[in-house]
Amino acid sequence: MSQYDPIVPTIRGRAMITQALAEEKALYFTRVEWGDGVKQQDAQQELFTGLIHKVIESGVTKKRREENTLYLTTVYDNSKIKTGFYVRELGVYAKVGQNGQEYLFAYTYASNASYTPASSQYNEKRVTIALGVDAQVNVIVKFNSQQYATREELDDHDADTSSHEVIFNNFVKNVTRVNDATFQITKGDNTSTTITIDNVAHAGSATSATNATYTTTASSGDNSTRIASTAYVLREIASAVAKLINSAPGTLDTLDELAAALGDDPNFATTITNLLALKAPLSSPTFTGTPRVPTASASSNDTQAASTSFVKSAMLAFLTDRNFVKAVMDAIGSETLSRFGVKYNFDNPNAWSISLGRLFGGLLIQGGTTPRPSNNAATATFATSFGGTDYIIFPVGVIDANDNKWSLTVNVLKDYKTADSCTFRTSDSIAPACYYFAVGKLVQQ
Repeated sequence: MSQYDPIVPTIRGRAMITQALAEEKALYFTRVEWGDGVKQQDAQQELFTGLIHKVIESGVTKKRREENTLYLTTVYDNSKIKTGFYVRELGVYAKVGQNGQEYLFAYTYASNASYTPASSQYNEKRVTIALGVDAQVNVIVKFNSQQYATREELDDHDADTSSHEVIFNNFVKNVTRVNDATFQITKGDNTSTTITIDNVAHAGSATSATNATYTTTASSGDNSTRIASTAYVLREIASAVAKLINSAPGTLDTLDELAAALGDDPNFATTITNLLALKAPLSSPTFTGTPRVPTASASSNDTQAASTSFVKSAMLAFLTDRNFVKAVMDAIGSETLSRFGVKYNFDNPNAWSISLGRLFGGLLIQGGTTPRPSNNAATATFATSFGGTDYIIFPVGVIDANDNKWSLTVNVLKDYKTADSCTFRTSDSIAPACYYFAVGKLVQQ
């Protein structure tokens, strides 16, 4: 027999233990491989993912656990080996979960290996492998159905008084009749249960004055020539009625109630079809008469149809809102005055104008201040041209408080009166200034 080194879990094997604990899944041990590969002295077994050279494989025939140690027993033979080999390598395979990926769990190597001959000389080996597996890991072994138990294993099994405990406990140990339809069943573990058998088959005179025949009740759906019991008939009728009703509400579970719900109208389908024909289509409907719609809430602002009541309420709400009314009047007033030519210009205090537009016959009012007179003359330049119309202008002289003059005479120079300006004659050659006020008509407005 080969002398193996201590078996070493691979990195993948240790990871599978961690995964099984974390995911609370079982660790399945599937098979054992045997090979004759030659391992390099510095090779790290923990990194192996398979045997160097596999020759045969075998299944697991037995498992045993002692705290954190798992013992797996396997048996292999040379019945399928054509060429003998030195059994140097042993690898155990496992997976996490029933549908997990199978990996090499542990590996060991025998520097002093035994020789297994070809099948011409039958040879069989039974090996128990000890693996370190956390006791909290649920271990399941995939047993090889073609493996057989050894004589030693059968002797151990027969010596174990609990080997067939589960089977024996479920066997019927005793049956005691309580009455015609009730029996007490005692099982191998001495637990008992009482069962009732309805419609026990028997024949004879009934206890009443009329003879009756009894039979067992057939199963649901039986469609044969056997005799039906009254229980079978009533059950089948109840089942058919239940299927017909199919959980209908209590007010609609009879034909009379259904007819009443349909208005006792034998032509209900035709009646409904004719009524639907009177309805407007959903797409581009055309209404006659006085269509009515529900009145939407005051806060509604979507595509719901509006009733006249909703429109009146909405308009009243707007018209009684001071801010809304002011905003509307301001907008209407500004727009109306602008359309009728009413405008003003006070950007320059020395030359301002007010045009009242068509509403007031094109009346144009202007005023301002002239520059200081020079050579007894001062000119007023208008903010808005009077065009081709005449106008009336009122000049006023200005005197400083510290002047020694009591008055300043200002007159209009007719020859210097134009649509855009007007020149005044002053009694003082260098008076401070002249004020003016002009009224005329702006024809083009």
